[in-house]
Amino acid sequence: MAKKKEQIRIAADLHAKDRWFAIAKTLLTLAPLVAVGYLRMFPGGGDISALLSENPQITVTFLSAMTGPFTAYLIGLAQKHLYEGDAAYLMTHLVLIFVAEALLRNAVYMVIMTFLMYLVYQMTGVSPLASVRGKWRNHFFRDLSGCFVLIFFCSFCLFASLRIGM
Repeated sequence: MAKKKEQIRIAADLHAKDRWFAIAKTLLTLAPLVAVGYLRMFPGGGDISALLSENPQITVTFLSAMTGPFTAYLIGLAQKHLYEGDAAYLMTHLVLIFVAEALLRNAVYMVIMTFLMYLVYQMTGVSPLASVRGKWRNHFFRDLSGCFVLIFFCSFCLFASLRIGM
């Protein structure tokens, strides 16, 4: 009986920080809408496709913003594993998403991912380095394939932005 009460308390503690994950996922999901609003401010912003084809810097910025909803999806997917008792899965996802945001040079989302990593560490005691080491030995590429797709796309955006001098 005491063990069941302890499990309920632990589950309640994990859900206590849900609002921070919801805020992060909402901000990531709204990133493309903010990018479209930003594009509308430019002269000729009514025709977004023409604006994207004329200016490669705007195109790379727009593509970078489009990673937000996929990142939010990955966080939500990994968050489910936290509730199933696999905190290392979520922490490793957050580390790899942090790497992806660093490739995009997006300081705001890097701070958000750092804060979420801190919350997961505070709730579970699983450190980022220990989680990556643990996952490295246990289906690293299979479990984290979505993060690697994100990192590949962010690397492409970094390469394009460096080529055009951003």
